Amino acid sequence: MNLSTLLKCSFLAIIGFIMVAAGYQNLDGYWDNPSAQSNHDWTKLEKNMRPEACAQCHETQFNAWKSSQHSKAYSPGLIGQFPGMGHGQGNDCLRCHAPLSEQLYNGEKDMFNSLATLRKQPKGFNPDADLDSQEAKLPLRHAGVTCAVCHVRNGNRFGPPRKGSQTLGHLNTGTHGGFTALKQFEQSGFCAECHQFPQSYAINGKPLENTVFEWQQSRFPKKGKEEKQCQGCHMPDRKHSFKGIHDKSFTRQGLDIQVINKHGLAQLKITSKNIGHAFPTYVTPKITIQAQALNNQQKVLKTWHWEIVREVFYGNGWQEKQDTRLKPDESRIYIANDAPSNTQNIKFTISVVPDNFYKGVYRSLLSDDLQADAKVLIERALNTANENDYILFSDTVSLR
Repeated sequence: MNLSTLLKCSFLAIIGFIMVAAGYQNLDGYWDNPSAQSNHDWTKLEKNMRPEACAQCHETQFNAWKSSQHSKAYSPGLIGQFPGMGHGQGNDCLRCHAPLSEQLYNGEKDMFNSLATLRKQPKGFNPDADLDSQEAKLPLRHAGVTCAVCHVRNGNRFGPPRKGSQTLGHLNTGTHGGFTALKQFEQSGFCAECHQFPQSYAINGKPLENTVFEWQQSRFPKKGKEEKQCQGCHMPDRKHSFKGIHDKSFTRQGLDIQVINKHGLAQLKITSKNIGHAFPTYVTPKITIQAQALNNQQKVLKTWHWEIVREVFYGNGWQEKQDTRLKPDESRIYIANDAPSNTQNIKFTISVVPDNFYKGVYRSLLSDDLQADAKVLIERALNTANENDYILFSDTVSLR
């Protein structure tokens, strides 16, 4: 088995792991083959599960969601791998990326048609929420983790209690038969179905995505003033933005970063101050730290490098090469030791590569012969991944 095949298997298996995330079940049956379809005698708009339809009454939520990673879940980088795997394994991946039964493929032809469509129409929904647009006629899978994925089962609507209310159960609101208020929508367990992989597939004792467990071990779920569920950070004030590592401002708010000269040594101190799980929580991102010794003409005299990452590789089974991530509330100091004698300043730069692991997958896939539509999608995914890199922090400290 060559590297490309291994990476493809790993990428699809990683996504499939979540299907057996034992120990974090909630809302009995809610995530078991979920379906939004129904036979209710409602209006055409109420029966429409497209996000553009939801936007007609829920514009604020739609406007936040349309720029989120959830809206991009049916991504070229994922779908471009399916021709080499078949629609069955593709559907295993869609259990998180487009989970509703009506979003799944009904055969190989359906899958290949979907690849061709995604190549021609990269956007799976109309960001202007126009129900008459061409995008609004696409199969629902193209909208990814859309409104109905979390909020609709068999035509019935579900969500958190109304703001300022603790009333649970079915509430008559007049439209689409009302909705059922459930407290689980405000609890981290609701996110576990796709954001907590099972222990049975752990590498070096840790699942590839261990977010909910990491959160459980932190101070954030403790009852009291500091209690904070996943939704408290990623959906503040119920905003459907689902921000994470791809968002520079959001990431920066989670960290306390200081640059100091301590006894003639330049130091960078990073503290995971407002992050309720490991930073980063998954094997995909990588954070790089660079220090440069500069003379008074700004010439680089020496460079230091560090990484914050969980790096895994395949060699006689999956293994972990390193795990240098920060735990919640952990601080770490990086010191520019042994700077040249004529050093004037030390410049520290922190960069974030949100899709680092995926870049390796895409490059490996492109080294093989790919089906035509798949190749275009993987190339597009690699270009997007490269564009997602950003500098999180940069500052200079004087040694003089």
